[in-house]
Amino acid sequence: MAKGTKQDQSRSLLKLAYEAFERGDVVEARRLSTAVLSGKLGPDEPKAATELAKKLSTAEAPVDESPQAVAQEIISRTGVPPKPYLFVAAVAAAFIGLVILAVVRY
Repeated sequence: MAKGTKQDQSRSLLKLAYEAFERGDVVEARRLSTAVLSGKLGPDEPKAATELAKKLSTAEAPVDESPQAVAQEIISRTGVPPKPYLFVAAVAAAFIGLVILAVVRY
């Protein structure tokens, strides 16, 4: 397996998490952000946090420029909403109920 270049090895975990977030790779973004929250901070993290806080901030919800705040924001944006799963469960329950009704009736 080829080793990464020195430039790839010195990249910030926050930048990698944000790039994964932009690509739509939610699992990787959450994994890297969790690593930042657990204390795996590199020397480039404060600079990357300042840069990414500006990208992630909105007028209603500004993001603090600390690495932990940026990582927490990425994690909060990659959460899976429970509403689709509840909808699928309700449809499955209705379908099973109709099948049981059909079997009992006919």
